[in-house]
Amino acid sequence: MSLKQFLLLLLISAIWGGSFIFMKELSPVFGPILTSSFRLISASLFLFVIYYYKGYKINWKKNYKLFLILGIGNSAIPFTLYAYAALYISPSISVILNSSAPMFGAIFGYIIVKESLSYKQISGLMLGTLGVGVISSVTFIDGSSEMYLAVIGCIVAAAFYGLSGVITKRYASDIDSKELTLGSMSFAGVLLLPFMIFSPITGTVTLSSVLILILFGILCTAIAFLIYYKLIKEIGAVKALSVTYLMPVFGILWSYLFYFEIIDLSILFGLVFISMGIHLVSSHKQIKKQ
Repeated sequence: MSLKQFLLLLLISAIWGGSFIFMKELSPVFGPILTSSFRLISASLFLFVIYYYKGYKINWKKNYKLFLILGIGNSAIPFTLYAYAALYISPSISVILNSSAPMFGAIFGYIIVKESLSYKQISGLMLGTLGVGVISSVTFIDGSSEMYLAVIGCIVAAAFYGLSGVITKRYASDIDSKELTLGSMSFAGVLLLPFMIFSPITGTVTLSSVLILILFGILCTAIAFLIYYKLIKEIGAVKALSVTYLMPVFGILWSYLFYFEIIDLSILFGLVFISMGIHLVSSHKQIKKQ
């Protein structure tokens, strides 16, 4: 890995770690569903313009079913769940729980496509589960029912990422990643719009908040994915997967810088368990995240 590639890896880790800060700021204003929908729509429009000027064609008719399935499972549902969680728990907790996605990928890989699990991977799953349990239990102490739902939502979102990775590997491996990204995001963004009635705008919408929402979609979704897929092509999925380890570091850093949040020692222990679990699970067969 060259210095440039390593810096790009750090960049997308910082961007995706920062996406939880964006959601913390935007969800109380626009609501979780509109925040997620506009994030996806602005990212899709940005990518559409880029692809149009580059002459890149999307085969909508042929692949619309996979676009729909992956749009729901890899974008619409997890994005909305994390945006909901941002209303009640800190960004650092959300980003740490998000890092468990590769472990869910290993579980669904075993269930759906019968990928074998080595003893090392099973040990990793046990360690990761312990880490998630530690973080959840710490968060649940003196917490409200909304906090419980937020933590559960983050875990479910990570599970959807893992499931979507397996579906992508099994059924969409022949579709170019750039096409799959734009197609799935476009479907997801539009499909979320009717559900706004369950999560109306509750804050004061200003020009700056709208611009931040657009920036959120372009930077944390469109640009980050373009860089991520570039790295997969150049250094391979295994090394690119290390973004999973780095995102919590940046998520904790941004939480400290923006909210002066000091992470509880128990949560750090939970992060260590999850990181060790990811390493063991990913050491044999890799399941790519979002």
